[in-house]
Amino acid sequence: MSEKHPEKHATKHATKKLALLAAVGAGALALGTSSVLASPAQASPGKVIDLAVRNDGVVHTDVGDRGLSVGDEFVYADKLLRHGRQIGEDGSSCQVTRLHGEKITTNCVLSVQLPDGQITAQSLWTKGAETVRMAVTGGTGAYRGATGELTCNRIQTPHETYRIELDR
Repeated sequence: MSEKHPEKHATKHATKKLALLAAVGAGALALGTSSVLASPAQASPGKVIDLAVRNDGVVHTDVGDRGLSVGDEFVYADKLLRHGRQIGEDGSSCQVTRLHGEKITTNCVLSVQLPDGQITAQSLWTKGAETVRMAVTGGTGAYRGATGELTCNRIQTPHETYRIELDR
């Protein structure tokens, strides 16, 4: 180290420090870019998925008191179609949470399996209502991190449909 030219040493040191910071910054940028490129696709904002539903089976499990009572469960399976061709399937279960005369309230959880991943949804449903709006609670694959609304129309009829509107 030369005592005669301290400013020369300081300049050299500052240049090395800047080069090191630039290299670290470039490395961080490269890592950030590669992690973005490597991360799974997220559900597209504003994406709408329309599906026809064909019931494939339902089972009623009677628990507790004999006959329909709180805690009983209905399990459903459906084929999901687009343009008349099956592209997926679903499975759901609805547990009876309240009975009030003929009004049967259930808590339903639904999983929709499509070619690019799965979407999950949940809501309360009054049995017999032709429409229910379910909160999209997540997903896998292309639907990872999904939020939005899944609307079931004409439930338990030959014309049942799902409209899935994704926020993200």
